[in-house]
Amino acid sequence: METPDFKRGFRGYDSDAVDQAWAENERQLSEANAANKELRLQINSLREQNQEWENRLKYYEQIEKDLRDALVSAQRIANQVKDDASKQAEELMQAARIESETILSEAARLSELKEQEADSLLIEKRMEIVQLEEQIQALTEQKSELQILVEQAMHYLDMIKDLIK
Repeated sequence: METPDFKRGFRGYDSDAVDQAWAENERQLSEANAANKELRLQINSLREQNQEWENRLKYYEQIEKDLRDALVSAQRIANQVKDDASKQAEELMQAARIESETILSEAARLSELKEQEADSLLIEKRMEIVQLEEQIQALTEQKSELQILVEQAMHYLDMIKDLIK
């Protein structure tokens, strides 16, 4: 943001130019606040997505538990049937293990990927928030400097009025 260069008028700085500079500062501050609000909404959305992936992982873990329970039952049945049934049960167990490992592996991979994406976006958004806060601080400092300049101008005007009297 640039420091405005005000033209001098008869009684100090041009009030229209000062008012315009103040309006521009307020507009920029409003835009920064709106962007900050948008970033917060995006963070909340990412948190919701992360929660959804956690729920999916719990679902897959329940599937794994159910599959393991099914494997235990299949083992009991396999012990009670003839050799052919035993071979068939072993094949089913192997397929179920491969499927559960595949499901777990995929669920863990997807969860880790989404968590990394969420962390990356969160870091990026935090950096943007810090930048916005720095911009707000700079605007606040410029406002204070302008107030000091206006007060000094008023003081000089009072001194000139006293001298003219």
